[in-house]
Amino acid sequence: MQQISRAFSYLSQAFSLARSPGLRWYVMVPMAFNVLVFGVLYWLSATWIGGWISAVTAGWALDGGLSFLNGLIQFLANAAVVLVWILLLGVFASVFTLGVQLIAAPFMGFLAEKVDIQVTSRPMPDESIGAMIWRTFKREIRKTLYWLWRALLVLFVVVVLYFIPVVNVFASAVWFLWSGWLLGMQYIDYGADNRQVSFEEMLVRLKRKRWLVLTFGSLVMGLTMLPLVNLFIMPVAVIAGTLIWVKELSPEVMPEVV
Repeated sequence: MQQISRAFSYLSQAFSLARSPGLRWYVMVPMAFNVLVFGVLYWLSATWIGGWISAVTAGWALDGGLSFLNGLIQFLANAAVVLVWILLLGVFASVFTLGVQLIAAPFMGFLAEKVDIQVTSRPMPDESIGAMIWRTFKREIRKTLYWLWRALLVLFVVVVLYFIPVVNVFASAVWFLWSGWLLGMQYIDYGADNRQVSFEEMLVRLKRKRWLVLTFGSLVMGLTMLPLVNLFIMPVAVIAGTLIWVKELSPEVMPEVV
């Protein structure tokens, strides 16, 4: 229970730190990037699909005794366009944050570095910006390789559970918790990577405090699923994940890892 309550506490602290003068610009830049990419992709996709529906249904008209249905047909065509905009908003809200993780990783690395220095007052390992960006990019590839085949295995389990009466109510919960673990790992790893702790050692440390990581990741997962909230939750989650790393999991506070 203590680990679960601390997960809520770290996320609350992150919201406060995100507004502090020292971190504000590091939060606003990736958030502006998210809004720009999200807005452009959403507008282009919805406009194209909505235009296609309008073009296909433009010639739909009934003659004779059924002409009274033309108003209903036009209403349904317009409703389909509106429905496309709404559905696409939901789809983008669900997958957008995961889609930009790889692109925004260097920005998140800078933010995690500033949080680490502000909290610990310890300098970061000396390296060039180019080396940091390349290291962060490779780390994201490594994390992708970690979760990809595991996600397929969990998906298989979820599909099996779905077809078992009574037990199938747990299928969605299994997938949600798995996604929460991945997000917890993702956001905590920025702090570990900046301190050049290997991915394998970081995983061992995370498993020592599973409930803290799982609760934190599940909270972020829930917020990520809320439209528009997902546009700014990423930098806040990076701050919270870095706080968890430096205060709970780093070698300075957890020196021995078996």
